[in-house]
Amino acid sequence: MAKLYINKDIVADRDKLENWYLTGDEGLSFPDIQCFLSWLDPADPTIDIEIHSCGGDTVEGYAIYDALRASGKDISCTVVGRCASMATIILLSAPLERRKAYPHAKFLIHNPYLAKYDDVLDLETIESLKSSLEAEKAKMLAVYVERTGAESSVLEAQMNKESWFGGEIAKQLGFISAVLVPTTAKGVDYKLNSKKMNKEKQVTVKQSIIDKLLAKCGYQKIEDIPVISMELTDAEGNVLTVEREEGEPQVGDAASPDGEHVMPDGKTIIVTDGVITEIKEEENSGEDIEALKNRIEELEAENATLKVNARTVEDNKILNAVKMAGGENWLAKHCSTYRVSLRAQTFKATVDHQDSAEETAIQRKLREEREKRAKK
Repeated sequence: MAKLYINKDIVADRDKLENWYLTGDEGLSFPDIQCFLSWLDPADPTIDIEIHSCGGDTVEGYAIYDALRASGKDISCTVVGRCASMATIILLSAPLERRKAYPHAKFLIHNPYLAKYDDVLDLETIESLKSSLEAEKAKMLAVYVERTGAESSVLEAQMNKESWFGGEIAKQLGFISAVLVPTTAKGVDYKLNSKKMNKEKQVTVKQSIIDKLLAKCGYQKIEDIPVISMELTDAEGNVLTVEREEGEPQVGDAASPDGEHVMPDGKTIIVTDGVITEIKEEENSGEDIEALKNRIEELEAENATLKVNARTVEDNKILNAVKMAGGENWLAKHCSTYRVSLRAQTFKATVDHQDSAEETAIQRKLREEREKRAKK
């Protein structure tokens, strides 16, 4: 079995020197993986990968992911420390049943972003960068959905959180199939048996039934029997150790540490003096449900108001253009202050009366003619 360690930041080959200068570690690039694959024994069918990386360059990450899947080898991945960003993509190069993690491993998935941008930004550049990031996010989500089997909306919500999560949540999301419980090898004491030259009467010690059973199993005393336990991760990412090989934790199981542990499924496990004393189911009273419904209605109304008052993309483009041109001061200097003067309008009150103070020559002739006829 070939062993591959992904235990550095993933960087482009040309950036290794800069990465070494900034972090003291030159990083891992696609050519490193190419070199590893080229030296593999063709007769060796498996690659065992251990991951402890915070991710890095997306182009290099996808190249490593594709190369591993195209190698034709049976790949298995184990997360031994941190697995974040593009390292989670490399994790998915192995099939689900061969993706595992140790109890204290941590995971992080997030939306793609630009670490820096030194050029001048205008509207076209901003739109181009936005489209690029949206395409990168869609690409990453597509890989996550295909390889984990989780819903796109669930994965996107976790990406938006940008927070670390433990092995149990990673298992629920489909990134791994199991959380490994490391076993410590039983120590063997080698003692020299001193042989006495003089013959002594051999003393036979009677063994109890328990002693005989222990001896048959290869143990000298009960304390030598290894304790089988499972490690669960609560909703806050803390590890709860329960002395149970499989199944749901039960009241009476030995566990640590003491305290109240709220699990991702809503149950609360209470541990007192190293023993589970109570397991509370998630309670939703009628009042809580009604309060949630009211809150949902409030949020929907607020959302409707925000949609009405929301700026359109075109509005934001105009505002951004004004800001980049110099803001309100620039707008005041370059915009005309001309205003159209108000015009007085005249309305006829009667046929024989005009509100206007001025008469035309024709209007005057008509008026004089009407007055003459009125006197006759």
